[in-house]
Amino acid sequence: MAKTIVSIKEIFYADAIDSGTLTGAVVAAILLKTDTKKIANVHDTTWVYEEAEGSTTDYVNQMNAQVYYRDYTPGTTSVTFSVGQYEYQTKADLQGGTATATSWKRPELQELIYKCIIARTKDDTYIVFPKASITARGGMVEDKLIGLLLTAVPVETGVAGLVSEGWFDASEVV
Repeated sequence: MAKTIVSIKEIFYADAIDSGTLTGAVVAAILLKTDTKKIANVHDTTWVYEEAEGSTTDYVNQMNAQVYYRDYTPGTTSVTFSVGQYEYQTKADLQGGTATATSWKRPELQELIYKCIIARTKDDTYIVFPKASITARGGMVEDKLIGLLLTAVPVETGVAGLVSEGWFDASEVV
């Protein structure tokens, strides 16, 4: 049966996965961990999943003007969204720096941040990046709202057999 993937229902983040393989059971276990955090507020229509178009390079045989080899580089996959309401600790987790319950301080040196990102769509498909490079910044998303604008790009996991992206129906996340 064909599936239509529709909008966003929930987004979670956790420490990047550093061992094993990606299965629905692994995703379920991550969601049950006490240090896995749920994004409580994704502002309006800012959620986007995108896989950029790849690029090709054709190598042409000058003798007969035919392509004899074609190189393909896939486009980068990413999810982007703006967090409309968040705690200072969420800002520190995703943007770097240090936080208390009542404050956030920018890091002196920009940190590279890697997290596992789990996005659940409204029709119960889980999109999982076991290790995503996170870039986040404060920015205006409405006239008066400073959101946490976030981009997550899956990167090589560095673990044999652990893919950089997986999709699962909810029936597998048990």
